[in-house]
Amino acid sequence: MKLRHLLIGAVTAAVIVAGISTASAQTTLRLSTLFNPASSGGLAAEEFAKRVGERSNGRIKVNVYPASQLGDWTEVHAQLMQGAVDMAIQPLSTSFNTRLAISWFPYLTPTYDSAVDAYSEGGYVATAVNELIGPQNLRLLGVYGAGMGGAGFARDIDSPGDPDATRSVRIRVWPGGTTHRALMQRLGYNVATVPWAELYTAMQTGVVDGQIGGTPEMAMDNFKDITRTWIQYNDHFELAWIVMNRPKYESLSEADRQVILDVAQEITRERFEEVREADAKDLDRMREAGIEVVTFSDQELENFARVARTDVWPQIGGELGDEIMGILYKAVGMDKPQ
Repeated sequence: MKLRHLLIGAVTAAVIVAGISTASAQTTLRLSTLFNPASSGGLAAEEFAKRVGERSNGRIKVNVYPASQLGDWTEVHAQLMQGAVDMAIQPLSTSFNTRLAISWFPYLTPTYDSAVDAYSEGGYVATAVNELIGPQNLRLLGVYGAGMGGAGFARDIDSPGDPDATRSVRIRVWPGGTTHRALMQRLGYNVATVPWAELYTAMQTGVVDGQIGGTPEMAMDNFKDITRTWIQYNDHFELAWIVMNRPKYESLSEADRQVILDVAQEITRERFEEVREADAKDLDRMREAGIEVVTFSDQELENFARVARTDVWPQIGGELGDEIMGILYKAVGMDKPQ
């Protein structure tokens, strides 16, 4: 069953999972996600739980805690390391290793095909991330591709396709988002750091004019009524990592470990197959809501990528270190600056 059918499947899942009693389960796992229950990501988390329960014949019960019920994703990252939370579908915090900024490194994967190559099992980014989180007692199982990133504004934006324009526009980046701070400054914006919980009010009151770091779906779910312009920069591929506490994972039988890994990889592949169409539908939803949607040709996106890789990557490459930056330059066909 593809993820596009999860709205129907979620009802079925509730019935099936309800039939698997906690008493009959040999293992109960707590899965945290920042996605809201009705979102595509929230439904994917429920589908993960359903399939694991079915494939393990009820030996494993996964309880899903959506909408950051167990804490902000940066807090949950620490709980995962400690084993207080068993699994999560969420971003990874750079607080414990700045090299995890590779997750949203700007213009690393500006196309869907390049994102599949980088983040699928065995891809160069997925491999690097699994190695980075190993010492944190974490095991990478897969990814959930939320969509291509862009920027939403509560005002009109002049010359959105010109990377050399100077704008009197203040845009929000997330705390710790130094990679995108440098990118947006290069693209002519003023930059401010605002926590997610305060972002809606900040845009509504004019503290900031816009925000970057999310997808069309995220913007429609959270900022629909205050967004006037959406610019589909394809600046990064927004994703949530499917991760598990490594000691907990290794404590399971080989058969149960394989069930969890197989289901995570299925979710990964299925979402990659449909994420392009999902983004397109959300952009259409924006247009129907009266939001001006700015998209770019392949040539224009390549120009943004060239600017970012030439002017911004040398500024922010220190977060990742020479070895990983060498991998990234090789992946995009560029020589690493000496």
